[in-house]
Formats: sequence, C-alpha cells, structure tokens
Amino acid sequence: MDPITLNIVIGLGTTVLGVFLALLIDRSRMPRIAIILTEKANDDITYKQGPVKDQRWKYFRVSVRNKKMPNLLKWLVRQTAENCRASITITGINNTTNFTYKGRWASTPELPYYRDSAIIKIFDPDPVTILAGESEILDVITKHEKDQEAYGWNNESYFNEWRTPTRRLDCGNYRIKITVTTQNGTSSIKSFFLVVGNTIEQTYFTENEIV
Repeated sequence: MDPITLNIVIGLGTTVLGVFLALLIDRSRMPRIAIILTEKANDDITYKQGPVKDQRWKYFRVSVRNKKMPNLLKWLVRQTAENCRASITITGINNTTNFTYKGRWASTPELPYYRDSAIIKIFDPDPVTILAGESEILDVITKHEKDQEAYGWNNESYFNEWRTPTRRLDCGNYRIKITVTTQNGTSSIKSFFLVVGNTIEQTYFTENEIV
C-alpha cells in the first residue's frame, strides 16, 4: 500500500473510531433507571383529616432510581431522567385479574389541589424528573386495615374513596410489571410478585416467584 493510500485509510479509521467513541460515550451517559423493591418506600398512614379521617391505610410502593455513573466513568456525568412516566400491569396468578393503569408518583400534588383540572390528571398524571443518583417513589397499591382486598392506587383513587372498583385485588397472588419511560428515550421494566393477605401485615411484594 502506497503512503498516500495508507494515510487515507488511517484517517478514515481514526474518524470512524472517533465517531464510535462519541456515540458510545453519549449512550453511556443516558439515564439508567432501576426499579427497586424496598419496605422503606412504603407508607403506613392513619389520616387525621379529610374523607378518610381516622382510617389506617398502607401504601405499597417502589423506589425508582436514576443510577450514578460508575466511579471510573463518573467524570462523564449521567443525564437527568426527564419527564418519567410509569405504567403498571397486575395479573392474577390464581385468579382472572388483569388490568393496566397509569402510575402516580408519590411526590406529585394530590388531585384535590388541582380542582377544575383534576379530571385531566386521571388521564395525564404528572411526570417526575430524576437527577443522577436520586430516587422517586411510585405508588402501586393500597390496603385499608379493615379490608381483606387491596386496590391498585393512582389518581383515579381520589374519585373512588381510595377503592377504585376496577382496580380491586382480592386475597391471592399476583404478578406485577412496572414500566418506566423517560423523555430521554430510555426505559426500564421490572417484574415481581404481590401477595394480598387478609391483613396489611400479610400483604407484601416479593421477587421470589409465586405459583
């Protein structure tokens, strides 16, 4: 190969390698969403006012985290996960339950504060933005201390006294799939299991398969 051709080949190779590395770096900086089961995400509340005053409800939730860059690559800086939205599907293992609903982020304002625009928020729940290394809590289900059944929880629940009929979960075992999408174009899916027991204490999420 003559020197001119060799220089052209080397130049093209360097250009292609540079483009590849730039794309690789840009891709590695994209949000990395982790959906985490943890008791710390749950909330056990006895209300002191409002339509459910003096009632105890437990909210079963998951933590959604935008992972930091690994230490060796932290100089690249992970992108913020913009406008995160969630979809939740619950399927019965020993029953015919099967429904999907839009998730509600625990940090977003409750519907009563929206007043005239509350209906809109049922169909278009507020998204959240998650900084690198930070987390947001996503509501999944709720259960009243005196109910055997639980209910899928989202913005619709405010219109149904916390018990949306189409989101009812009788005692039994369920498979849950949560999908979180970001405006950045990334997404994350987490599947796990739910046991609805007779009491709040007998109700829980688990990553162990249930048959």
